[in-house]
Amino acid sequence: MKLRIHENSLRLRLNQADVARLEQDGRVVEAVEFGPNARFTYSLESSGKCGNPRASYRDGSLKVEVPAESARVWAASDQVAISGEQEGADKPLSILIEKDFKCAHRDSEEDQDAYPNPLATRA
Repeated sequence: MKLRIHENSLRLRLNQADVARLEQDGRVVEAVEFGPNARFTYSLESSGKCGNPRASYRDGSLKVEVPAESARVWAASDQVAISGEQEGADKPLSILIEKDFKCAHRDSEEDQDAYPNPLATRA
């Protein structure tokens, strides 16, 4: 799972294994190790307790929750993304959860488990 943070937006991109893990376990977790005792974790969780995507941050951990039914439909279909906004202190936080597609312009080890890029089949 990839995380992109830009201004007041979060974007999570999941490959096929990540989506399968979300379906099976209800959760995908990644971490960045900055050194001893310096770790940032981020997760995507399927939740029956939220009506829209939402994010929270606490003690070095970012948690994004998505409604369980939305996650189930998204994982089992050609739907590319789930999006939402949550109220922020000064402006809304934009949340986008996407299926990660293979790069159309080059092969990459990182893309091995990505979804086939629909643009690549047009050529």
